[in-house]
Amino acid sequence: MDPSVIPALTAVISAIVGGAAGEVGKNAWTSLTGLVRRRFGDDAVAAIETAQTPEQTAQSLVERAQADPGFAETLTSWTAETARLVQIKHDVTNTISGDARITGPVLQAGDVFGSINFGKSS
Repeated sequence: MDPSVIPALTAVISAIVGGAAGEVGKNAWTSLTGLVRRRFGDDAVAAIETAQTPEQTAQSLVERAQADPGFAETLTSWTAETARLVQIKHDVTNTISGDARITGPVLQAGDVFGSINFGKSS
């Protein structure tokens, strides 16, 4: 599976699980679980449904895709189509202005998947 698909897959799953995609997201989840069920069976569906985070769900899917090129192609297509449908946008504007006085680290970001660490904590 092309590694560049993984962040989009994670973002799509996050939007679906977080409810941001509404009814389209519910339909997309049904579609995804159907793809997994047809290819790998009910146990595989249970594995993605019980994942604790969208990142874990995506990782489980990526592992299956790495072992099955046909599924990788299907998952890549599903991700692209679903991202379009749920209209995931990455337009982010961050501004520090005026009399702002910065005395420590600053992070300006859009979607963040995973931990952010600025170094040792005191």
